[in-house]
Amino acid sequence: MLHIHEGQCGLCTHFGEEHPQDQRLTHIRTSMEADEEFVDICGHPLLERLHLKVTATSGCDGFEPAVVH
Repeated sequence: MLHIHEGQCGLCTHFGEEHPQDQRLTHIRTSMEADEEFVDICGHPLLERLHLKVTATSGCDGFEPAVVH
């Protein structure tokens, strides 16, 4: 398991944006840990057309904190 810090994709609203209520995303955002092999799509408007798949520990300047429900 990888520990996730503020500013990394796992805690970003754009990480897995297509399915924000996914149980795996909720777990990542509440525990701040993710399986090192877990990847998901980045839905950031500037990157969306690239269909980027990133890990929870990836990051970029477009970080926006996710709201955990």
